[in-house]
Amino acid sequence: MTTRNVEQEFDTLKADFGKLSTDLSNLTAALRDLTAEGAQDYMAKLRAATEHANGNVHAAAAALGARGREGLDAAAEHVRERPLASILICFGLGLVIGKLMDR
Repeated sequence: MTTRNVEQEFDTLKADFGKLSTDLSNLTAALRDLTAEGAQDYMAKLRAATEHANGNVHAAAAALGARGREGLDAAAEHVRERPLASILICFGLGLVIGKLMDR
């Protein structure tokens, strides 16, 4: 092999390594962008799921509040219709709870 061929091969190798280095840098940048995009997509999905769950919780709380108000209204109506029976029931419950607490 002549010195010229060796120099030519060495220059070709240097050019190939330079190109490889550039390609590796481009690949690293592309992977970084894809990772950032994936993280942003995941965060967007997570936010959407959280908002959906938050809406469900608020709807359930509103429904529970409405049912509680209905129950209180029904109890108040029962007391208005039968005041003596309501007083006797409360008295009996008080006795039972008092006996249970003594133990």
